[in-house]
Amino acid sequence: MHCSRLLSTTLAAFMVAGAVQAQTLHAVRAAVTDHTVGTVSVVDLMTGEVLSRFNTGSPGGLRHAAAPGQVSMAQGQAGRVDVVDLGVTVESHGDHSDLKLSAPRLIPAVAQGPKPSHVLGGDGRLASFFDGDGSVVVVGGGSTATLRANVPHHGLAYPFRSAAGARLMVSHAAAAGARPGGVVLLDEEAKELVRNDDCPMLHGEATSGRIIGLGCGNGVLLLNTRTQEFRKVPYPAGTENGRMVRNLIGGANYHLFVGDFGPEAVTILDPDAGHFAVVDLPARRVAFTLDPQRADALFALTEDGQLHRIDTLSGKIVASAAVVQRYSLEGGSAVARPRLSAAGGVVAITDPMRSRLLVLDAATLAPQREVALPGTPLHVLAVAASGERH
Repeated sequence: MHCSRLLSTTLAAFMVAGAVQAQTLHAVRAAVTDHTVGTVSVVDLMTGEVLSRFNTGSPGGLRHAAAPGQVSMAQGQAGRVDVVDLGVTVESHGDHSDLKLSAPRLIPAVAQGPKPSHVLGGDGRLASFFDGDGSVVVVGGGSTATLRANVPHHGLAYPFRSAAGARLMVSHAAAAGARPGGVVLLDEEAKELVRNDDCPMLHGEATSGRIIGLGCGNGVLLLNTRTQEFRKVPYPAGTENGRMVRNLIGGANYHLFVGDFGPEAVTILDPDAGHFAVVDLPARRVAFTLDPQRADALFALTEDGQLHRIDTLSGKIVASAAVVQRYSLEGGSAVARPRLSAAGGVVAITDPMRSRLLVLDAATLAPQREVALPGTPLHVLAVAASGERH
């Protein structure tokens, strides 16, 4: 009896010690590019520390890459795509996940070609579309494959996995330089399986659950990646000609898509109900974003410097705050304007005119910290992760 009690006490003490040793960590890091020079900085959004700054071929845009914790950087002038590993890795152990933090690193020139545009990750692969010659470079699984769209155009290639195996969705256009009008689905041998021609002026894409959404001139085209079936959700009645979704973001914890919709609105699409909610903004939109893991809130920055938090379930603006000075929309893409990214309960906003990155609380829009970045910070993409450390 005495030995049994002693053993139980020892085991209990060991379990308590083990529980104390396991610490839950939260990490939020962001990649930030510059408008005029080829650099990308990695910032710890929870501390404001600039962890790394890498030289790249030229300025470029950011997207999520194939692996969690990595982002891609398409550099049109340099004709290459780099990948930035933010140093955030989550390892699943069944009953819990471990979070490992490491130094960020640059993986240069994972794909090369003329005028890279849309770079999309899925199914453990990264597909880079090159507008200059219509080529598509797919990297993943230790191999690289190159194929071509029917003609050069401003297009996309989206890797995904269906019930029947790995697939690649590639846009097609009627003539070289024309806007794409549809997509084809290719198998692992690049054989055409399915074709859809009902997406005029195709631009903008995102994933929510098993659904890929595409912005079209006449609505949003939805692809069920498991069944490889398409369906179209038309825009609301009365939508004026030329008003369309051109950029999409998909939710992960909520099955929805958010997108732009003309200069003074955003839209929320319920793909299951086939319903659009159009949210009119009080001024012209500069940028918008969504945290896919917390997709109940959409954030939109208007040219008066106000940031608006929109409830995606009600379609209402629930909070607004002045965060930056006024940024005019005149001057086109030659003018650097703020960009947004949300992750892990914060919103990151670049402020190019003041060479800084702002970090706000996503729930209250209250400022948390300001990070000085040399030059003209432009694009930002944040990644969040949580896990235990033993």
